[in-house]
Amino acid sequence: MVHRVPFTKLIHHPTEPSLVLANGAEFLVVNTNDGKMTKEYPKESETKPTSQELHRNIDFSQDGSRLVTTGDDKNIRVYDTTDQWKQLFSRPANKRVNALQFTKDASTIVVADKFGDVHCHPAEAATEDKLAPIVGHVSMLTDVILSDDEKYVITADRDEHIRVSRFPNGYNIENYCLGHTDVVTVIRLLPWNVNMMVSAGGDNTIRTWDFVKGAQIQSLNYLDYIKQYVNTPANENSHTEDPIVSSIKFDKTSKTVAVAFTKVSAILLLEWKDDEKSLVYKDVIHCDRPVLDISFDLQGKLWTSLAPTTESDALLVIYSPVNEKVVG
Repeated sequence: MVHRVPFTKLIHHPTEPSLVLANGAEFLVVNTNDGKMTKEYPKESETKPTSQELHRNIDFSQDGSRLVTTGDDKNIRVYDTTDQWKQLFSRPANKRVNALQFTKDASTIVVADKFGDVHCHPAEAATEDKLAPIVGHVSMLTDVILSDDEKYVITADRDEHIRVSRFPNGYNIENYCLGHTDVVTVIRLLPWNVNMMVSAGGDNTIRTWDFVKGAQIQSLNYLDYIKQYVNTPANENSHTEDPIVSSIKFDKTSKTVAVAFTKVSAILLLEWKDDEKSLVYKDVIHCDRPVLDISFDLQGKLWTSLAPTTESDALLVIYSPVNEKVVG
């Protein structure tokens, strides 16, 4: 690569061995079976570095045929993954997007913004119609997901709240999932039990919920497992505040949950126990630099983007389970 720009976002195709690696104004796609590039940088972009992050938020449609991204320029872009990752259209979001998700039929993109609103954007080129928000918080939204049956839209904000609202009529609030004592940064459905949600943020806990009832099922404090990695030389000038969860990814086969943190040189691995219906500690992967993002491939390997400190540092490291341990 011409530019040593770290990959700030990783996301894997739901059914095919394709990993999207986003940085700056472009994204690459790697075949996770053989490591070969299936989408490279456009030739003209190689001499035009930019400080803008145009792919801060990324999501695949359920069948993987569409990819949606948005970033600093507040434009929502949709790509056809079946036709050389060609961009189909771009439409303005108007406000800075913090999270987004396709509906199951890929006809709508549910978008949460920094001003606390959720909008439903048609998955097509922009029209003149002004979109009304379906959900409004008084605090900045940090994440949004739909329930598997799409009856509910679930939102998390900067002020510890998780709200469960009817979809698409978000003014009908079903419940709140309350218990976090700091910002909630990530909410996800458990892929092996879509009636349960997992949440995490800045209070050193990862929690599971029966979200329709607003009932907490488990609260696991993980600080003891990772605290030795929080103040590493790579971020020794940062404040000694609690780590903030930046990413949660799942390996469906082994029912492993990987958790990454902002400015922390470690990844926490948790394992789902069916009998107890709970998460338990499995391992910690110690990385030599802060982790930017993570993603499991279809074979259970964990692709990890690391912040480079020198020109020779690898931007990606792959961890593979070996004898129930993880090695680089």
